[in-house]
Amino acid sequence: MSAARRFEPTPVRAVSLVHQEGVLALVGLVGLSFGDRGIGEALAPVGTLTGALAAGTAAGAAIVALLWALRRLAPLRRLERWQRVVVEGWTATDAVSVAVISGLAEEVLLRALLQPILGLAPVAILFAALHLVPDRELWFWPVFALATGVALGLLYDGLGFPAPAAAHVLINLVALLRLRRPARE
Repeated sequence: MSAARRFEPTPVRAVSLVHQEGVLALVGLVGLSFGDRGIGEALAPVGTLTGALAAGTAAGAAIVALLWALRRLAPLRRLERWQRVVVEGWTATDAVSVAVISGLAEEVLLRALLQPILGLAPVAILFAALHLVPDRELWFWPVFALATGVALGLLYDGLGFPAPAAAHVLINLVALLRLRRPARE
């Protein structure tokens, strides 16, 4: 049996991620424009916008709290060390920009466009696949993404686009701002 290959992370420029996620958003919006519901209906809240945003923010805060509670687990600590290298040198503006565009873009593409077509479970699996890292020791990230994808999908089904978008942006924002700070061992 061979040992698992280790892949060393390298810093990624925030602008590269903003561009990448912008393409995902564009694909999602173009896809929605060809659909029966259109962009407006696909991105509309179920109920009030305030209610959807509040529920999404609460769900995002609950997921962040869960991650905080699990922060001492070895797989999560390994993942954090790896991600710190990726965001090395980012400014707060970089972190906020990536958090907002990635949260919105991924929710447009996955939840608003694909979930009504493919269903919740396949889209949650796709979301997990988008978070695969070529290092087996970082297995926590796609597993966490799968569980989060289910939660975001349920939010979308119940409250519409603004709820999972708010949750996703908040999760990314807290994580990226935290990763920029020096690690405390």
